[in-house]
Amino acid sequence: MAAFPDINAYLKSVLLVMTLALGGLGALSSAYFCGKVSLALTVHNRSFPLKDFELHLIDKIGRKYSIIVSCFIFAIGVLMQVIGMKYGVLLAGRIIAGIGNGIITNSIPLYHSEIAPADIRGRLISLYTVMKSFGTLIGYFVTYGTSFLVTSWGWRAPWLIELLLCVGLGIFSFTLPFSPRWLIYQGRDEESLQVLSDLREAPITDVNIQAEFNEIKQELDYERSLGQATVWELFQGTNRKRTLISFTLALGAALTGTQAVRYFAPTVFKSAGLSSVSSSLVATCGVGAFGFLGTLVTVTFLDRWGRKPILLSGTWMMCISMMMIGAMFQAFSHMDAQGNIIMTSVPARNAIMAFLFIFSFCYSYSLGIVSFVVPSEIFNMRCRAKGCALTFSIFWIFSIFTTLIMPVFSAHSASAAYFFFGACCFVAGVWYFFVPESKDITLEQMEQLFSK
Repeated sequence: MAAFPDINAYLKSVLLVMTLALGGLGALSSAYFCGKVSLALTVHNRSFPLKDFELHLIDKIGRKYSIIVSCFIFAIGVLMQVIGMKYGVLLAGRIIAGIGNGIITNSIPLYHSEIAPADIRGRLISLYTVMKSFGTLIGYFVTYGTSFLVTSWGWRAPWLIELLLCVGLGIFSFTLPFSPRWLIYQGRDEESLQVLSDLREAPITDVNIQAEFNEIKQELDYERSLGQATVWELFQGTNRKRTLISFTLALGAALTGTQAVRYFAPTVFKSAGLSSVSSSLVATCGVGAFGFLGTLVTVTFLDRWGRKPILLSGTWMMCISMMMIGAMFQAFSHMDAQGNIIMTSVPARNAIMAFLFIFSFCYSYSLGIVSFVVPSEIFNMRCRAKGCALTFSIFWIFSIFTTLIMPVFSAHSASAAYFFFGACCFVAGVWYFFVPESKDITLEQMEQLFSK
């Protein structure tokens, strides 16, 4: 077995990216502080002219300034919700925050992938997801704590915390270097060489720095010679396979049900027999805690074990968890005249809660991270921003779809939703056998991988 990459050699890069990953708190926590944030995400992802603007923005001004702009947009939306007194202001704020959230979701993983060395790239990109999971956990606890406030600060305080996080990320982002690959693509070779030197903590004359720079430049010069990239290029040549893999990862991450389970976690725990609202909220915090633990495992071992083994093992465990939850509800519950789900077995209730915790761990350990890492690293420079933007849009659109169908399923059957999500996990687990391994492959070598 090859030696585990020494991350200490890249400490400077890790510190930069960890700070950038703080944006995960601002980008994600809105979804847990306010249940109707999906409306803003719906508007964002259905606005095709806006999506074209976003794609152009990330490529035109670069990943660094895209992060700064997204923080500014997101902060405006959050501020409107903190001070808003009317429904129209709150709704507009959520829409604006959704736009900023969408740009953040695209920009940060791209930035991570383009500054990271190949041997630790997976861990660096996955730091964004780790912080997202941590943001979820913090969001659960903050929401639980403020639920005891009887004034409007019960829902304004979480948004105020998010505003502070977003502003902090935006200010710090000014100190970050540009992506060296984006600099070369803009013809700023000397700046790119200096950034590589700073990130790798080696002099410009170092042989490895020169070799990495020349490899990047050779590949990007070839891509530039092909002319202006278009969205349709994602569906041509070797890009077709990359796009298919990215889209199916996004579909798997969405249709396996994690967003629906997390959004409706308190309701699910009440259905499982936790009658107290406080108890169900505490159990929901447990879901977030197990999810965070899952990301810690993956960020530690992703570049040792590879993307594919983690993806497959996690997806199949998710399938088992969803099927078991569905079976427990099917066998040990019934609906009363008011449509409430009544559990008839305490052991079955405990098993449902245990499998929800396992599902949260396995999703965060596998699809929750790999569905961000792989799309960010397999596209070439011409198509990376466009491919990732469309991939993450698919994820959010179908995540919204699952949150919409969850109440429909629950109104007719306590188990149907979990059997549906379990079936999606099964299909994903079979399909992911055909996903190629991208561990230890440089971004410039991806063309060779997908030409086979």
